[in-house]
Amino acid sequence: MIAIVDYGMGNLASVKKALDFIGEDSLITDDAKMISKASGVILPGVGAFAPAMENLRSKGLDEAIKEFASSGRPFLGICLGMQLLMDGSEEGASADSPVKGLGIIPGMVKKFPDMGLKVPQIGWNSLVGVKGSLLTEGDYVYFVHSYYCDPAREEDCAAMTDYGIRYCSSFESGNVFATQFHPEKSGEAGLQILGKFARRVRS
Repeated sequence: MIAIVDYGMGNLASVKKALDFIGEDSLITDDAKMISKASGVILPGVGAFAPAMENLRSKGLDEAIKEFASSGRPFLGICLGMQLLMDGSEEGASADSPVKGLGIIPGMVKKFPDMGLKVPQIGWNSLVGVKGSLLTEGDYVYFVHSYYCDPAREEDCAAMTDYGIRYCSSFESGNVFATQFHPEKSGEAGLQILGKFARRVRS
């Protein structure tokens, strides 16, 4: 069973619908005990970093997520769920202090620089420099975000995307996977990514 973490800010129904479509059992839950017992966990997310972290902490889900990520079982963060894995974010931060994240992947979440492009980035874009086992070079996938992840360790970056700058659009570190894009909204390519993740959960 794949647990989809409900902390009040995720596109939960879309993720579950995509998993249902490919025949995978999943459960939307905000119960830390259910998350700890799951075979795999997906942390989706849409919205702002600071309220998301506050919601996770208020429900005791931050510790449940960190414990699961260290368990060796497959974990997938999507969009804001990818950003929350990092040490902290510039979004909503004061001048001298970033908003603290889960600290599972070392690095920071940063705002896109002013490059004359529309922010947020909304729409389809390609994955390049793919190293991740769930991904394929050139996958064309759907993004909605104003901030991007800047991991401290180059080896954690599973794919890059060009939008004014070339930034890390996917993580893979042991059992922890993450995508800045939305696989559940990315057509056949996205379903294949979710299918590969689900096979990891079943193995």
